Amino acid sequence: MDLQYNKLSLSLPHIFWTILDFLRPEILNRRKTGSDRRGSSTSWLDGLRGVAALTVCFMHLSVYVHPGMELCYNADLGFNKRNSHFVTLPFIRIPFTGGHYAVGLFFIVSGYVVPRRLIKLLHEGKRPEFIDAVNSAIFRRPGRLFLPVIWSTGILMASWHIFGIEMPWGSQQTNIVWETFNWFRDMMYFMFFFREKLLFSWYNFHSWTIPVELRGSMFIFVWLFTMHQVANRGRILLTIGMTYYLEVLSPGAWYACFFAGMLLGEMDMLAEEGDPVDLPWKGITRWFRKNPKATQTAAHALLICGMFLGGQPSADWQKPEEILGTCPGWVTLSKMIPKAYTEITDMPTYRWFYIFWAAFFTVVAINNIPWCKWIFETGPAQYLGRHSYALYLVHGPLIGILSERLFYLTGVKSPTDLASFVRFGRLHNKWHDLSWWPLPDGGPGGLEPNFLFCVAISIPIFLYTAEIGTKTFDTPSVKVSSWMYKKVRSLS
Repeated sequence: MDLQYNKLSLSLPHIFWTILDFLRPEILNRRKTGSDRRGSSTSWLDGLRGVAALTVCFMHLSVYVHPGMELCYNADLGFNKRNSHFVTLPFIRIPFTGGHYAVGLFFIVSGYVVPRRLIKLLHEGKRPEFIDAVNSAIFRRPGRLFLPVIWSTGILMASWHIFGIEMPWGSQQTNIVWETFNWFRDMMYFMFFFREKLLFSWYNFHSWTIPVELRGSMFIFVWLFTMHQVANRGRILLTIGMTYYLEVLSPGAWYACFFAGMLLGEMDMLAEEGDPVDLPWKGITRWFRKNPKATQTAAHALLICGMFLGGQPSADWQKPEEILGTCPGWVTLSKMIPKAYTEITDMPTYRWFYIFWAAFFTVVAINNIPWCKWIFETGPAQYLGRHSYALYLVHGPLIGILSERLFYLTGVKSPTDLASFVRFGRLHNKWHDLSWWPLPDGGPGGLEPNFLFCVAISIPIFLYTAEIGTKTFDTPSVKVSSWMYKKVRSLS
């Protein structure tokens, strides 16, 4: 009995410190993070992905309480109103409306990073090892992408009923048992990544990119397997052809991003190897390497073009000509969108044609601009990169749980119907009407003091929750997927 008590006593401090270490914010952790990859050649891509994830967060906060902000400056909003927000001007608009631009960057970065080991094995001529690596990648990728969504939405679903949380959207079930059944069914639909139109989970609307990530990953895995007996030169040229088909001849810009990222990654690998493959543009690349000033001029021009295209005005329920027809520069650009993006599908896919070019130009430019690359290799960018997936998954639910209530408390948002009044009417202007409330009303759209106050509270909580999410469901998904693959391989 005493021995058991002593063991328990000895374990309690260990349990306490383990929990404390788990909950400790990374900024208070003096130990160097094991996942710090600042020394690697692709660490800047981690930083880029992290900054893109933060852009998605800020964009969703902005457009959530500023209807019409995604349209171009001075666009007609109806009711004799114009989109006069200063932050909707070209380039300035990217942090406020650049969510789709950020998603394009996600897809390009995935195409660059995910098949990197497979391409390296092809360059080394290790075909048996390549087959094993493809087998492993195809098996592990679904778990890597889907498990974090399953676990995070499961935690969210349970928290609604355990803590009595009301959300501003969606329909919650009457009790946790029915909610669990509904969540399970939703997850089964969500993981069927062949479905069309609405790809998201009803428990996290922003999860629609995850099935696209899986489709794009599987697409390039199958492509590389199909082409693994083709010489490197032939495979690269055929990959360019497939990218052109996806981007121009079909409404496949999402998947063109993956192929373009894969091409950029392979071009960098070939450059590191001394350009052993004789490609048609070899002379051009050599000329640029010998003329660094020309390289920098071209790279900065590409960055400017990418950022302009990344700020493309958009809306889900209007036709392209209605959205772009009054926007300087976009009137002409809209006429160059291939008909496949407007005739084949009734979904608002037109925006993705230029998002592809925006993301592609941006990644090419940053890769060739030292000061730009350095920004994404700094500590803050690498921090965002470490937690980018978790941040992407938690920010939407947290807007509904936290930011929604802050918007009501500070007067940024008002109830517009009976349902919102019943849920949040008691919070409306509760802080705003206090005698000590220091912030004035009004201000430029997207820069109102009350709105920025809500953002200043929301973003740190998003980041801390993302840290917990990385430990809870992101990192474990990698380990579980690898464990499952080893277990399945042992079934012989």
